[in-house]
Amino acid sequence: RSAHPPGLKLAITLRHLAAGDSYKSLMYAFRVAHNTISKHVREVCAAIIEEYGDELVTCPSTPAEWKLVAQGFQDRWQFPHAIGALDGKHIAIKCPDNAGSSYFNYKKFHSIVLMALVDADYKFLWIDVGEPGSASDAGIFEVSELRDGFENATLGIPADDPLPNDDVPSPYSLLADDAFPLRTWLMKPFSARQLTCSN
Repeated sequence: RSAHPPGLKLAITLRHLAAGDSYKSLMYAFRVAHNTISKHVREVCAAIIEEYGDELVTCPSTPAEWKLVAQGFQDRWQFPHAIGALDGKHIAIKCPDNAGSSYFNYKKFHSIVLMALVDADYKFLWIDVGEPGSASDAGIFEVSELRDGFENATLGIPADDPLPNDDVPSPYSLLADDAFPLRTWLMKPFSARQLTCSN
């Protein structure tokens, strides 16, 4: 019999990735067997990565490229010297055989973690995917190549320079949530603990 057309394979994959529909629900929507859908999704994802991977996920490597990212945060979010926003996302999976509780996360389902650094327009600059769901964001970041690059100054981060309307040099930094450790190159929300009220 004739193969499924590429447009159908792409439509199925995009629906699965965007909406999280299961293979069984996609089977009824597209009239394609669920076991065939599982093959199509893997094939299309591999083709997308091969074709667009280098173009869509490019981590800056020079001070000029990082300053372009910082300018995006300044223009769009009025946050100077930010060179990326960092966070992890749990992606639900079926528990692998003999995995125990490695993939069982604090939200009470099995997952792998997608750790990503994005620019001001949510474009991926760096990704790390595949760590088990039981791992914390900070733990995953601690052993990542991105952290090593910041710690060893091998990523071409710009030298400190003054913030707008100031004359004191300040470092460029990543933005992250409270799960991450505070560093000179990683900013997180100010803790609301142990504050006193003054009139």
